[in-house]
Parts: sequence; C-alpha cells; structure tokens
Amino acid sequence: MYIFSVQSPLISLRYVYNSNGSDQTLKKWKTTDSKLSCQTEFVSVYNDTVVLPTGKQIVFTKIELKDFVSVLPIEGDKVVMIEILRYPRNEVSLEIPSGHIEKGETPEEAAVRELAEETGYTAKNFVKMFSYHPLSRSTQTAHLFVAKDLAQGTQMLEENEQINVKLVEVNKLSALLASNKIVHAPTLLALQQFLLTKQS
Repeated sequence: MYIFSVQSPLISLRYVYNSNGSDQTLKKWKTTDSKLSCQTEFVSVYNDTVVLPTGKQIVFTKIELKDFVSVLPIEGDKVVMIEILRYPRNEVSLEIPSGHIEKGETPEEAAVRELAEETGYTAKNFVKMFSYHPLSRSTQTAHLFVAKDLAQGTQMLEENEQINVKLVEVNKLSALLASNKIVHAPTLLALQQFLLTKQS
C-alpha cells in the first residue's frame, strides 16, 4: 500500500512588481505549421512556423521529450542517492533516482517503479513536492516526489544502466551542494527544496 500526498508550501513568497503603467499585454504566438524534423524513442524535434504578436513570421525549433519523475528517498537521517554513469558526458553523477514516465503510467506510478528499479528500495509514503518545466523549448514536465518509510530490496537495472546506491547523510547535503559535486538539475532542485523546508 502506498500513500500519496502533496507537500504544502511552508514558505510564502510575495512578488512585488513596480509598474510605471506601461506594461504590455503578453500575447500568445500563433502556430501556422509544424514539421517533424527528427524523431527517436525519446525525443521529437519540430520546426514550427509561428506568427509573432507583431505579425512577423518565424520558424521556431521545438523539442518534445517524455515527461519524467525524480524521487528523493529519505531513510532516517540519510538520503538514498545513486551514483550513475551518464552518457554522453561519460561521467559519474551523484543523483536521486529519476526516469521517464511510461505510456499509460501516472507520475505517482512512475515514481514507485523508478525508485524500486534504480535503488531496490520501496516506500510506503510518497509526497509530491512540485512539478516544473525543465526546458523553455519544450512542453516536457518533470515531477518531484519525496519517498519515506523505506524498505530495502533488489535493484532491477536496465542493460544500459550502471548504478551504485549511496546513503548520504542529510547534514552533508549542504556541503555537497556548495562544492558543486552535484550537477544533476532535478537533484539540485529536490535537495535545495528539502533543505529549505527542513529549516523552516
């Protein structure tokens, strides 16, 4: 049994806009044509012909990628992370478990599956942190979860995955972030949000 919930914002941010009264109305672009330039299992590239609010017509390259999830697993005073070989950089990266949402899956179902596959851990409690759009040229959506009440099991890695499971103490996360030893964007967002919430 899994429990899913949404994490309530603990910090309220107030945005103050200083306007001199000359703010323009932001108008949507109009798409008149869309041509597929390249397509693989994971990415589709389109050249869209669009008309700007000024009336000018341009071609804008749009990238469509699968939505994905990332999971921040908390085990007591430690975070379950993975050390993974990332191509095309061909470098080892310290991250939280992440993966694409498969066809027919919900983000919650993908979070459960990716955690189990990459770390071997299962969790009874998943909390949705937030969703965001990683790329400005894409409609791809990423979903972040916190996983708690963990139980250890066996990894189920894909043929192209090389992953070591690492338990990182929570009190060492700030130093890791400050040293730039973590460069995976979803991991950076999740850890910073976690530490911010923890300090509130």
